[in-house]
Amino acid sequence: QVAWSDICGYEDLKETIRGAMEWPVKYAHLFKKHHIPSSSGLLLYGPPGCSKTMIAKAVATQCGFNFFAVKSSDLLSKYVGQSEKNVRNLFARARRMAPSVIFFDEIESLAVARDRSDTNSTNSLLSTMLTEMDGVVALCGVFVLGATNMPSRVDKVRRV
Repeated sequence: QVAWSDICGYEDLKETIRGAMEWPVKYAHLFKKHHIPSSSGLLLYGPPGCSKTMIAKAVATQCGFNFFAVKSSDLLSKYVGQSEKNVRNLFARARRMAPSVIFFDEIESLAVARDRSDTNSTNSLLSTMLTEMDGVVALCGVFVLGATNMPSRVDKVRRV
């Protein structure tokens, strides 16, 4: 349980996160009425020790969302297709328990830039993550937060 008051400073960031994650759930009827698209996720980046993980925990606590903290080792498997299945299961659980936050710490290990990737399995895992975030099944109250201290290593996918 981490509150906004536990994190000193970052007032602009807190307000941005509140507007991107809390308001679409709290004021869903207004977003729908005015056709305002909601964000499906944010990337937190900065040097080690700048409170990225603490901010992610505070978001879930302050917004009353379920929190799924994910390390790459939780998802990666040596068996073909198992990593992708783990990602699909994670998103399915988060949808069932919405509103929820899926927090990928050190996301650069999962969402490797495709031009830097040397294996098809890495590309397949990234494709599965992107399909879950923007695919046929809507996230509906599931928000994705990624944290990294190496944003240049994360795939440059932009949502329109």
